[in-house]
Amino acid sequence: MGAQGRISWCRSLGLDPAMERYRPGGTAMRCGPANASFVTINYGVAGIAYAMYRLARARREHQLLALADAWVQQSFALSSNAKAYYDPDFGVTPETVGQVSLFHSVCGLHCVDALVRLALCDAGGAARVIQAFVKASRGPCDHRDLTLGTASLLLGCAELVESAGTSSLLELDLLRRRGDEIAADVCAILRSEQIATSPRLRKLGIAHGWAGLVFALLRWTRAVRQSVPPPLAAKLDELAALAIPHDGGVCWTMANNSSSLMPGWCHGTAGYTMLFALAHEVLGVPRHADLAVGAAASSWNIETLNGSLCCGNGGNGYAFLAAYRLTGARLWLDRARVAARRASGHASKLRFRDSLYKGALGAALLASELDRPATATMPLFEPVRFNDEVST
Repeated sequence: MGAQGRISWCRSLGLDPAMERYRPGGTAMRCGPANASFVTINYGVAGIAYAMYRLARARREHQLLALADAWVQQSFALSSNAKAYYDPDFGVTPETVGQVSLFHSVCGLHCVDALVRLALCDAGGAARVIQAFVKASRGPCDHRDLTLGTASLLLGCAELVESAGTSSLLELDLLRRRGDEIAADVCAILRSEQIATSPRLRKLGIAHGWAGLVFALLRWTRAVRQSVPPPLAAKLDELAALAIPHDGGVCWTMANNSSSLMPGWCHGTAGYTMLFALAHEVLGVPRHADLAVGAAASSWNIETLNGSLCCGNGGNGYAFLAAYRLTGARLWLDRARVAARRASGHASKLRFRDSLYKGALGAALLASELDRPATATMPLFEPVRFNDEVST
């Protein structure tokens, strides 16, 4: 395929040109991703598969769904590599990222595979892969947080339940039971201590702190349409009490014993926009909507050059889209577009080029989703909204 053909492939699907390297015969497909040999959602091939899947669902493009399937198969083909999940040279070890995380282990591969099977209407294949996901999720885990621990698995359970919808062809009892088990563990953690004084879990943010645990439980509650567990409202109130006025909005410090602030989703205010927007959707408390908008305003005013979804303008862009869906105010859609441009401008400097959360892939996904803000949600974090009315 010549240069014109490559450009046409992206344009015909409405994709950002940065996605060209992931097409059939593209550089990443021919030579492998730039991120060493990683196959995980966070750093490697499964993240590419999920990005293609997301775009396929949003655009109802079978060509992209077939490409997602190809990347899923590539992730499993490479998973026997000694550095498929861990590489000490990058500081990625079982001790640092855990062994059953959705984002850093084979659990993520099974989850993305099952999502693709569901989209392909392969109920039998999806059922088999979901069984593998549940089995893998029971492995040893020393972490409890949303990115490295069992709370991350609750995101996977929720996404699978949401994506399966009301299909009568797929039995979800096994998945629901596993999700309920993890949710019970998260509830126990939420009941155990006060956020402001906890000595065991001092971090507050989405990736590794209290906000992430609350978000995971909120998402599961929404996915299975259960009544809201009592600890949720109390912990949202505790987080709200820790909000700090900041430059026309509100923000949170990194930890309950720290005054440090960070931009982005992982430790920063962008994650709280998504948390309180979801809390407002589930609980209907007006204050939560105010906090979500305040967090978005703070995110806009905390400057960063980082382009990634995790720590920078990519995550900010998805936060502004959450504020747009919440308020309908065009300002937030415009700011999401600015954040996407900033993220794309920094993408070439990111260490992991083909990483969904830490690299240029995430920035490219955000850029490709801006024309469908109703379905453009933080990947494998916010609830899937493929059936929402698409607005521009």
